[in-house]
Amino acid sequence: MGVSARLVTGRILASAQEQNLAVTITAPMPAVDAPAGRPPLSLAIVIDRSGSMHGPAIENAKAAALSVLRQLDSRDAFAVVTYSSSSETVLPMQRATDTNKAAARAAIETIDDDGGTCISCGLETGATEVARSPVEGGLRRILLISDGQANEGLYDRDELAQLAANKAARGVSISTVGVGLDFDEHTMRRLAEVGRGNYYFVEDTVALSAMFSRELGNLSQTVASDVRLVATAGPGVRIEEAYGYPMSRSVDRDGACVHQHLGIEEAYGHPMSCSGGSVVVPVADLRAGETRKVVFRVTVAAAHEGSLVISQVDVGWHRVSDGAQRAAHTIAVVDVVDDPAAVAASVDPATMPIVEKALSARALEQAATAYENGQMEEATQVLDRRARAVRANAAYLGADTVESLEAVSRDAIDGFANAPAKAKKAASVKAYELAR
Repeated sequence: MGVSARLVTGRILASAQEQNLAVTITAPMPAVDAPAGRPPLSLAIVIDRSGSMHGPAIENAKAAALSVLRQLDSRDAFAVVTYSSSSETVLPMQRATDTNKAAARAAIETIDDDGGTCISCGLETGATEVARSPVEGGLRRILLISDGQANEGLYDRDELAQLAANKAARGVSISTVGVGLDFDEHTMRRLAEVGRGNYYFVEDTVALSAMFSRELGNLSQTVASDVRLVATAGPGVRIEEAYGYPMSRSVDRDGACVHQHLGIEEAYGHPMSCSGGSVVVPVADLRAGETRKVVFRVTVAAAHEGSLVISQVDVGWHRVSDGAQRAAHTIAVVDVVDDPAAVAASVDPATMPIVEKALSARALEQAATAYENGQMEEATQVLDRRARAVRANAAYLGADTVESLEAVSRDAIDGFANAPAKAKKAASVKAYELAR
């Protein structure tokens, strides 16, 4: 696994300042003699059938389940779980034979909506079914299809996220599908992020087949699962946030070790300290040759000239081919100088686009929140400022990147003005994609 960590410039001035630290994780290509095809999949399809799913939402949810079912084959195993006020195993974990898939299709067609929304019930039952899979090895995933409007069981967003993180820490990743225009995008996205899966928005059934082809296609060369990134700040440095990612600190406000509550003791060979300087970011499964990006906002107190360690970065994962635990690490270092011209001359053109995309993701989230609070003017200002910042760095970004990021701002502003319900969902998905 290739890991790098860099600021936008290789030099910084001696002062207190904010910087952006870009971490890239690149999965290795498969060995020449590696078997072709994707690894087998143990999948629990978890469908929300609560009363809030009445109408097109439940029909879209069933269509989503049927679409993914069609793309499983005999190497895979699956279960179908529904939930409302409680959960029900419609079909227990079994091989994805033609006969079993036909029975599942018939059962899915009969699902109707009723009752409350206990997402935690569905996740618990889905994880139980995945644990019963007859498939040895491979990937284990829950596909949650829901409007995200939990009102029974664990309905606090933080508690649901903790549940999803716990399942992911035990090797069961969670992808989420928000259906229709009324789903809670904040909950559904967060569950996918901490669950180390993927997040999707489906307005109608037209895009379902392509979406699930992509979801299963992404599994075809998956080489790393249960990926976790641990960043430990250097002296005089504090890690403030990870743009577009959930981030947990090693120590909470009361001094307790947060990562131990999450069941995280180490980044596979790199023990985590409880000094307060370490943060943990969950990362989705990686395909062969795929690069994932995480950008941190950091505050730096650079008091003296010379070399300064910004952060040590440790990445741990399970190798899918044999389940082995693997680890890699790197250190981000900059030179502290007193010459502004030297700083300007040290811009890293490969890092700048990574940071600008992450900042655009953050601007989208801020604009969506402002719009949701009735502040359309503030939302527009946030996106306009971002577009101007992109243009200011055009020399380092290239015309295509500048145009694509300006289009993100334009499309969001137009969407908020003309199709706000869809625009909120689309902005959430676009921010999710840009941050990665």
